[in-house]
Amino acid sequence: MIRRLALASLLLIAIACGQTQTSQSHQVVLGAIYPLSGPQAPGGKQELAGVEAALRVAHANVRLQVIDATTPQAASAAVDTLVRDYHVPVILGTYGSTLSAAASSRAEELKTVYWETGAVADPITAQRHYVFRTVATGSSLGRLAVTFSHDVLMPEYKLTTPRAVVVRVNDIYGQSVGGGEQDLAQSMGIDVVDVVEYSPTAYDPTVIAARVAQDHPDFLWDVSYSRTTFP
Repeated sequence: MIRRLALASLLLIAIACGQTQTSQSHQVVLGAIYPLSGPQAPGGKQELAGVEAALRVAHANVRLQVIDATTPQAASAAVDTLVRDYHVPVILGTYGSTLSAAASSRAEELKTVYWETGAVADPITAQRHYVFRTVATGSSLGRLAVTFSHDVLMPEYKLTTPRAVVVRVNDIYGQSVGGGEQDLAQSMGIDVVDVVEYSPTAYDPTVIAARVAQDHPDFLWDVSYSRTTFP
């Protein structure tokens, strides 16, 4: 509930940004880009539902112009459509880091405010003036896994020189979370002996499992997508 109220408050700020453009109709049009079809649809629909719930809490006179985007190219093109055809002052999206990287980059080029509501990859908001988000970054999520391993698991199992393996998808999401794990592990005395990267759309799990088994790690930090996200 607290998160919805925070979202509602920020949406009111976004609405205020567009009031001068809609003084006659008294209704603000905001853009929304989410994967509403394809393998990432469950997450995209949930995030869009959260935005809609926040607007109801805020009792805002807002219409969302929603575009379904399932690829980075489609997400970037959706930004063009929303700015060119609907003149939106703010765009919300996009659940997936690969989609957000493309959409937020294009919004930055067009000097349009882009509010990321779910994607965590660090570069999305790095050195950007028009892009922001309220969710955690990927590297911070990765550091949580390392901190738990160090503070809870190492004492529990009396490990003094633990070995860890990172298994991660080979995209901006995996690099952000996995990179955060590697950086903190080194400073905490945990040896990352292997980093296994794989494509989320084409991989052999038996090959990955065999490589991890050969590494003999104490910890396995997995940065992947659920089967509802990718086949």
